[in-house]
Amino acid sequence: MKNSADPSFSQEFENMPNWDRSFWLSRAFIEASRCLCTSMIAGDFSSQYSSSRVILHLARHGIELFLKAAIWASADRLAKPNHNLEELFLEYRRIYPDSSFLFEIPSRFKVDLNMDLFPETMKLFHSTLDQRHRYPAGRNGDDFATPEIFDPEGVLKEILALDKSLKVLEFCRIRTLVSES
Repeated sequence: MKNSADPSFSQEFENMPNWDRSFWLSRAFIEASRCLCTSMIAGDFSSQYSSSRVILHLARHGIELFLKAAIWASADRLAKPNHNLEELFLEYRRIYPDSSFLFEIPSRFKVDLNMDLFPETMKLFHSTLDQRHRYPAGRNGDDFATPEIFDPEGVLKEILALDKSLKVLEFCRIRTLVSES
């Protein structure tokens, strides 16, 4: 980063297509989540409920950006850009059906590929899922503070596994397809 009064700006980033920028941002969000989780374990980041929300939000947003990047990289447009990981994951799997593109989203983000079994319940739940790690309550005032155990060491393991999987998919699978087309 530049240390002058001029705003930070990257020509390299500006000239990237949206899908490429989204991959870069996805990696940065997941890295930030990993760093904060590591800092929490070391005692350098407060170990409290609000801090756990930040770690989870960063990881979740990294997953969302990865899925959007992969969809855009296929030259498909997002049908309706949204924050719903289920819908994005289903679209990702439609575009990349081969099992070599499959990855596991940590269960704390509630990706359930059987969401059509109880659509009215799932739709209500997912309408706030993107907000649960960012806000104390929903638009209608429903409290998001729910009892849960946040184990930073367990979460760190999940983040590290996710980070590794997404990098392999991005660099060994998706970017290879893009460069072939």
